[in-house]
Amino acid sequence: MSGLYFEEFEIGKLYRHEATRTVTLSDSIQYTLLCMDTEPAFLDEHWARAHSRNKQIEIHPIYVAAIVMGVQVTDLTLGTTIGNLGMFDAKWGVPVYPGDSLRGQTTILAKKESRTRPDRGVVEFLHEGFNHRDEFVFSVRRTGMMVRRPPPAAVS
Repeated sequence: MSGLYFEEFEIGKLYRHEATRTVTLSDSIQYTLLCMDTEPAFLDEHWARAHSRNKQIEIHPIYVAAIVMGVQVTDLTLGTTIGNLGMFDAKWGVPVYPGDSLRGQTTILAKKESRTRPDRGVVEFLHEGFNHRDEFVFSVRRTGMMVRRPPPAAVS
């Protein structure tokens, strides 16, 4: 398990995630079709050339959000998240296009111990994503229920 326990999160600490992802048109079209979104800006290159803001097809913004939130898992929450409690203040920046590479970073905003369950606590994360030109593409605040470090096993 490579995720951090509740006690290991430090308020204000910034984690720059090493995992990056170059997005492809195929990735975006598959994602768009899986969620049944028929918006032509994400599916139709000819429509996009004629009608979109930058005259090219865009990567689906919710797919961008998933990548930005996903790259943190190995560094921070793999195996130590009990569940997500909420996502707030989602913001998108510049559009993402096929061939853009995305990177993410996470800042720990707050944490509090559970009053009713001593084996867990709540951590508030700020996930932010940028393209390979360091332009802002997405951010979201997320709260997660995190496992506390287990007590040492008694030696008999």
